[in-house]
This record gives sequence, structure tokens and C-alpha cells, in this order.
Amino acid sequence: MGGKFEWHKFSEVDLSDVFFDSLKEDYSEFTFWFDKKSGSGEDALVFTDELGVGSFIYLKKEHEPIELEGMILPAKERIKIGTFRIADRYRKQRLGEGALGVSLWHCRRANMKKFI
Repeated sequence: MGGKFEWHKFSEVDLSDVFFDSLKEDYSEFTFWFDKKSGSGEDALVFTDELGVGSFIYLKKEHEPIELEGMILPAKERIKIGTFRIADRYRKQRLGEGALGVSLWHCRRANMKKFI
């Protein structure tokens, strides 16, 4: 499994990569959403290899209350995993575990910056 996770602007990611085909099929508004994020300069954590995109993770900042069963968490700045997808070719190879770890590390690092 040659490749690595890197931050890329949406506009730098090839939306025609076969990786995105199922997202486009399942969500009719996906291309519109992707183009909107490209236009606003958003970043995504992307894993690529010699075959193209292997993972795509979009982490977004939010400042909204969260309603849970029996309670509401107050609005404050949080990072939400907005899109998280791993290519089928990486099933059972622990790439998803690494992707989630990198995402959580980034969220923790972003939260620590508030206190430094």
C-alpha cells in the first residue's frame, strides 16, 4: 500500500476519479456540494496511491448546539467529520483505522490551539 495522507484543496482533487462514482450515484447533489467546497477554498484530507484516490475525509468546523437523547450540548466551536470514505480496494488493510486516527489527531490538535 504505497501512498500517504495529505491535505489538499477540494479544487486540487480530481472529481472524475472512479473513487467518487458511488458518492455521485448515491447523492445527486454531491457534485454541486463538491464544487461549492472547491469554490470556497475548503481543504480535505486525501490518501492517494498509484491508482488514484484511496480515501477522502472532509473535516468541517461547526458552531451549533448538538441535540442528544435527553440533553442538548451548547453551541461551541467543534470539528465534525463531514465526509469519510475509503476505497473498496483498501478493505481489511487498516487504512480506515489510520484515516480515523489522523482525523481525531487533527481535531485534538485544533482544539489545543485554542488554549495555547
